[in-house]
Order: sequence, then C-alpha cells, then structure tokens
Amino acid sequence: RINSTFGGNLVDMVRSKRIFEIIREDNLIENARIQGEYLIGQLNTIAQEFPHVVSNPRGRGLMCALDLNTAQNRSQLIDKAYDKVLVLIGCGDRSIRFRTPLIVKREELNEGLDIIRYALKELNTGDL
Repeated sequence: RINSTFGGNLVDMVRSKRIFEIIREDNLIENARIQGEYLIGQLNTIAQEFPHVVSNPRGRGLMCALDLNTAQNRSQLIDKAYDKVLVLIGCGDRSIRFRTPLIVKREELNEGLDIIRYALKELNTGDL
C-alpha cells in the first residue's frame, strides 16, 4: 500500500518506520553486503563450473543475477529448482535474478546454491 505517492497512510508510515528501525538494529544492511559478496562469489564459481550454460553473474548486495545460454534451459532450471522447493525468478529471456531477504544466512544460501548446482547437472545430463 505504500508503493505510490497516494496509497500511503499513517498506519503504513508508522509500520515502515519500525521496519527501518529493525533493519538498523539488526545490522541487516551489513548482512546483505557480507552475504551478497558470498552469493556473487558462488555465482561466479557456478559460471566456471558450467561455462557452456551459465554466464554473466552480476549484482550488488543480495540483488544478483546470472544468464543461461537459452530460454529453455532457464525455464527448465527454474522448474527443477522449484521441484526441490527453491523459487527462482526469471528476468528477461534468459536471466535468473536473486532477491533474497536481508536476514538470509550463509547456510540458507548454500542450500539454494546446492539446488541450483543439482538442477544444472540435470540439464547437462539431459534428464530434464
């Protein structure tokens, strides 16, 4: 409700103020920086592990993305990851973007990255 200049109200303003306080109190911006550096490093490693399928890892903080070689492989990767309870978001024709929560932990990132690697291996074997 606060995504427009006319949609906000007093309750939304109080709520958003508290959210910003929690972000500051829990040092979530620093967590996003640290975990984001780890995530982009791992996406670079995945691109090296699967160079014929994955390219162009990029991002800042926890807002990251990578490209797949075809739209079909991107769609199959999303489907295979979803089967393992990981929701990936497509962007454009061949990209996947990451918008993880500010509270994400290293273990949670590793769990998701393991699922992505599993799905990419499935692409390589043609099992999809």
